[in-house]
Amino acid sequence: MSDDPKAVARRFYDLMEKWDPDELESICSPDVKGHAGAGATLELLKGSIGGFLQAFPDLRTKIRHLVREDDVVSAWVTYEGTHQEEFAGVPAAGSPVKFAAWDVFRIHDGAIVEISSACDIFTILNQIGAMPTATPPDRSTTEQRSSK
Repeated sequence: MSDDPKAVARRFYDLMEKWDPDELESICSPDVKGHAGAGATLELLKGSIGGFLQAFPDLRTKIRHLVREDDVVSAWVTYEGTHQEEFAGVPAAGSPVKFAAWDVFRIHDGAIVEISSACDIFTILNQIGAMPTATPPDRSTTEQRSSK
């Protein structure tokens, strides 16, 4: 395993595409601290990622930017996949999704010791039909329904 922080971050995304929760232990400190959507502990991080990948099992990652400063790596990534299981109470409909996410890793001795994660959840919810669209209703159809 590489001690290079950017290589560790890349390995994190590789593991997401070939999900095995036990493999996450190979790049995370046992006492990893998670923030935001990452899950506060290693077990919660596994659960967070696993739940997401259950709904979108074919999720693919494209790393757009990977920036390192000292022991911190910041990643801007794009995910694409298919809504194949229930997510946020919305049954699977086979809808394609594409959304951005931002992760910040603190890496020490080749292991992730801290992670903060945020993804564009509104885009996901809109793409799977969980959010109302911004398209205004057709007023002629609305008026016809109300006059009946």
